Amino acid sequence: MKIAQLLCFTGLLLGNGILAVPVDEPNSTVATAQKLPGKPDSFEYQNAKYKAYVKSELKKRSRGAMSGNDRKNFIKAVQCLATKPARSDPKIVPGARSRFDDFVASHIQQGYNIHFNGNLFAWHRAFLWEYEQALRNECGYRGAHPYWDWTKYYKDPASSPLFDGSDTSLGSNGEYFPHGATVLEAFGLTLTLPGGTGGGPVYEGPFANFTVNLGLTPPDPLPAQRLAMPVPANGTAPVNGTTVPVVAKSALDYNPRPLTRDINLFWSNQTKKSDVEFLLSCDHIDCLERRADGWEQPGFPPPPQPILHAAGHFVIGGLANDPFASPGDPAFYLHHAQFDRVWAIWQAQNPARRAYAVAGTSTPHNRPPSAPVTLNSILRFESAGPNYRIREALSALNGKFCYMYE
Repeated sequence: MKIAQLLCFTGLLLGNGILAVPVDEPNSTVATAQKLPGKPDSFEYQNAKYKAYVKSELKKRSRGAMSGNDRKNFIKAVQCLATKPARSDPKIVPGARSRFDDFVASHIQQGYNIHFNGNLFAWHRAFLWEYEQALRNECGYRGAHPYWDWTKYYKDPASSPLFDGSDTSLGSNGEYFPHGATVLEAFGLTLTLPGGTGGGPVYEGPFANFTVNLGLTPPDPLPAQRLAMPVPANGTAPVNGTTVPVVAKSALDYNPRPLTRDINLFWSNQTKKSDVEFLLSCDHIDCLERRADGWEQPGFPPPPQPILHAAGHFVIGGLANDPFASPGDPAFYLHHAQFDRVWAIWQAQNPARRAYAVAGTSTPHNRPPSAPVTLNSILRFESAGPNYRIREALSALNGKFCYMYE
């Protein structure tokens, strides 16, 4: 065991850290020796193997499900972050009004560098970590960061503990009004998203009346909306908004509006255990990155495939449909914690081969062609946090990270 891992384990056992998944050690004898539930390719089996492997390393169980008070403390920390002053350069991100907005801006600025390519998993893992550290260090949060297990609530997400509108939730669905599809244009793709069960502002719970400051407002009248993202890779949009008429000139301008959601059962039906198992059946990281966003098969645009990463966004709908400004919805981080959890489970099935596996390039669909991602490739986070080398964002135990999933 490496020194960095030993320090991490010591902190966890003393209760000073976030219990974490050790993804870069050889396969656990405990995990392989005991009888595990389900078939080897099932989600139950692979998740049990992951937990057994973690327990064999940490010698201690992780924290259990969050209590009502834990959830309230987490919500207070998120709300606190939305009151802290922004650190973004106002010349670059004139619309940022809070520390919470810094993270939205980072995702907008780096949007073309972190989707449909080899940076997808590592960038979002580090992004989630930096967000959690802000909750802890700037708003005094002391609990574990929750994740949203899509597979438990796919039949009725609106009644889940995440979206039921209670005082321990992240707010309700958006207020319903009759509406049509959203036409999403980004990364060279055009995708028509069917209308969901809400569409309007979040009307109940802790994030009712929550204000979103960054991102573009869909300009088309009902019954259809067109959401296009004229933000090039350098993070600055054309001043005249040439791609499509927009309310804000740039996704980084000040554009205050209510948080919207449009919980969608069409997409929630693509977040079942069988969909997770399909993703986990990948044997190499290139397959995982491509399959997560539905471009595993050759051709451009790619033929229809399951798209588990995007499906989680589209289940929430509203702002979450925006592939750049979606972190403006606090639910983004719980979706991506689950997405990171799936990657951690996949890594733990064969840590020797998968812990530091990288593939792909740094441009969406490799269009235009770019250099291969390597362990020394740089991940940038703007005002959300320091730059990383990819190798620093791959293991949950080495370097800065020290966490696991229950």
